[in-house]
Amino acid sequence: MGLFYEADKTFEDIMKEKKNFVFIGEAGSGKSEIVLNIANKLAQATGKKVELFDLDQTKPLYRSRDMKEDFAKRGVEINYQDQYLDAPVMVGGVRVSLVSDSYTLLDIGGGHQAAKFAGAYNDLLSRDNAVPVYVVNPYRPWTRSVDTIDGTMRHILGSMRLDHIYILGNPTLGYATTPDEFIEGLDRIDELFDGFTTVNSACVRREILDEVKDRTDKTLIPLDLFLKYSWAE
Repeated sequence: MGLFYEADKTFEDIMKEKKNFVFIGEAGSGKSEIVLNIANKLAQATGKKVELFDLDQTKPLYRSRDMKEDFAKRGVEINYQDQYLDAPVMVGGVRVSLVSDSYTLLDIGGGHQAAKFAGAYNDLLSRDNAVPVYVVNPYRPWTRSVDTIDGTMRHILGSMRLDHIYILGNPTLGYATTPDEFIEGLDRIDELFDGFTTVNSACVRREILDEVKDRTDKTLIPLDLFLKYSWAE
């Protein structure tokens, strides 16, 4: 698999070097929570304008767009377009944001339809200031083999007309993920990509960071849980 991008760099390195980010991940990967956290971190750390575009066409239960009002106070503008039934829609302003001085984050989900939409910006997303990020949660059923992951990534990258991707681990079972489950998930990620690439960065719920940080040599990105719903408690 010759599609892995700058595997020697941590995601912290990537955040310092890039302006435009495309986040890809199947339902349940935790992608939207990660996108919100990265957008918030960039806004707080740099003071620059951050624009987040919710292009996820699968209408998942956990949606970054649900935080639009709260994140406006944090310096993050969340953009999306309402859908009618299953009709695919385009979100305006993406190209303008990609060429501006602001940070631009695209949350495209794991579907090929959203990836095709993102492909409309291929000329900008293939520049050195942009990076596609694939979120891997080893606890999801479609990440049980590297062949499955490879097939999904190649399909999406083909739709986007891109040829490389950065892997970001997110071993989570939800709000109640224990430290041991997190470490076991990291081991599963290493097993999945053994012989192909090194996944050196992973996201972790902030509440368990202190309990796991000395149990791995990976760079850990602490996450605050913004997407909380009463029906999930």
